[in-house]
Amino acid sequence: MSVLVEIAIEDAAGLEIAARGCADRVELCVDLGRGGLTPPPELVQEITERAAALVAAREAKPHFDVHTLIRSHAGTGDFLGQPAEFAYDAAQVQLMAEQAQQCVAAGAAGVVIGALTESGELDLSSVRTIRDAALGAATDALRGVHLTFHRALDTLPSREARVEAVRTLLGEGFHRVLSSGGAPRALDGAADLRAMVEAAEELLDVCAGGGVRPADLRELVERSAVADIHLSARSSAAASTTTVPAAAPPTRTDPAIVAAVVDIAGAL
Repeated sequence: MSVLVEIAIEDAAGLEIAARGCADRVELCVDLGRGGLTPPPELVQEITERAAALVAAREAKPHFDVHTLIRSHAGTGDFLGQPAEFAYDAAQVQLMAEQAQQCVAAGAAGVVIGALTESGELDLSSVRTIRDAALGAATDALRGVHLTFHRALDTLPSREARVEAVRTLLGEGFHRVLSSGGAPRALDGAADLRAMVEAAEELLDVCAGGGVRPADLRELVERSAVADIHLSARSSAAASTTTVPAAAPPTRTDPAIVAAVVDIAGAL
């Protein structure tokens, strides 16, 4: 079984660590401490160009790429049980559609999107608006774009609701969903994640994210059957400049955590 590793990053130094640490991709955002917001297109272009250079230099996996989070506002970061955290008015949806278009135009290989109603159901109208903007930008660039629905899924009221959402999103052309199985930690939501994997029938990828730690990875994969994991790999101190180029700004992406999780994932 091959388990893919995605690292959430905020900066160029984080990209260097994830790429050189043999992660499979990164999710780029800003304000990660509150769950993440859309990065500016200038940062997206910088990161995607650097990622392509690392791949060309064989300093990253051949398929290594950059996905961007599309999210216009965030609260405290603790959103479980609060679907309104992912409910947006028309102006916010239009903003995220523009952000998705800009990120794809700037080089992002994928976008990570989501929207709910305040009562905790998929807001398909808003999702389609944002999705179609990303698809339009990809068409203009003569390439595809990977679509992920983010952890808004974890605020849905039950396992059955998340399973049904997986089936719905598959029909909407999504390639992946990111979820903790509705729990604070993906390990605690492993049973829900397994149900989502079974519902996807290998047609859509279920990526486990939320409190993922190297020490829990084997048990998480065994219990949930996911083949894709997501984590921020953040440390409380800036990463060592023995791993990051000296000119790079400080980052909280920890090379030791990236190395550990990649090694464990590769052995599963």
